[in-house]
Amino acid sequence: MKKLPQHAVIDVSTHPTELTDGRLRAVGDELVRELVRLVSEGDGVAVCLGVAKTLAHHGLDVHKEQDAAIARDYLESLFRGFGERVDVSRFSPVAMDYDRIAGMDVDGYNKNTHFTPNGDHTTEREFLTTKCVHFDAATPFIGNIYGPNTNITHGTPMVCDTRAYCQETGVAPADLLELMPHSYNVAVKEEHAGPVLAGYAAAVEADLSADLVMVVLLNEVDRGLAHAGSEPRPTDSTRPARRPIRHLEYQFAEGVELSKWYRHYRLEIPQPSLQVPDEAARERFHRGIDPVGANQ
Repeated sequence: MKKLPQHAVIDVSTHPTELTDGRLRAVGDELVRELVRLVSEGDGVAVCLGVAKTLAHHGLDVHKEQDAAIARDYLESLFRGFGERVDVSRFSPVAMDYDRIAGMDVDGYNKNTHFTPNGDHTTEREFLTTKCVHFDAATPFIGNIYGPNTNITHGTPMVCDTRAYCQETGVAPADLLELMPHSYNVAVKEEHAGPVLAGYAAAVEADLSADLVMVVLLNEVDRGLAHAGSEPRPTDSTRPARRPIRHLEYQFAEGVELSKWYRHYRLEIPQPSLQVPDEAARERFHRGIDPVGANQ
């Protein structure tokens, strides 16, 4: 498993902030400009880490839930600032009526219940975040904020350069994909996922028990990057385990937009089950990646 290039990593603790009325705010726009440069103008990925040090500078503690919530809101504000500067239509292969950025907090280890990313046109269901190599559907950019974990080993985010894989092998983006039977997201087919993990994947190196990390990706299948994660396990099976994730994505008001996106990639419109998958489907689509096995 490769490492992400150092130039894609941003230490947010080196950038000044103000804490006012319980909210962190960046001083100046340098961080947002860096996200634009790396993600929309560069390689399509940026990793923001070091926010625990930012909290400490203001007398806050990342291990206190109310302080970690302040950090999540701060990182989310950077993603929203990025969204204000990027013409999202340039990165979508089909005209989509994106009208907002939405954020949702999910459990990255335990089962989520009553989950829906958009109640306007998707039904509440059970949901597992751990996945094979995949893209989130119909959102050219995503931000995933991980941590701080409690009693979790692994659960490491991974970035997969499917763009380079397609260019070097001649595989068309649409031919990479298959539907996930229990999700609106789309999986990279097994026949491609193995080579992608072996030669085109990089792990995000961070201490997610002591920090929060935001991974911002150009997520569009055509010319973008896929993502995955290693299998999270409780460090101590007798204690509760938590792996909080805040997911940020572009959304639209009408379900017809979702249909356009799937049809562009020659996929049927998914009808996800309302319950988590059976063991066979979980093994294929909802089991985290083994980095050692990927290298082999």
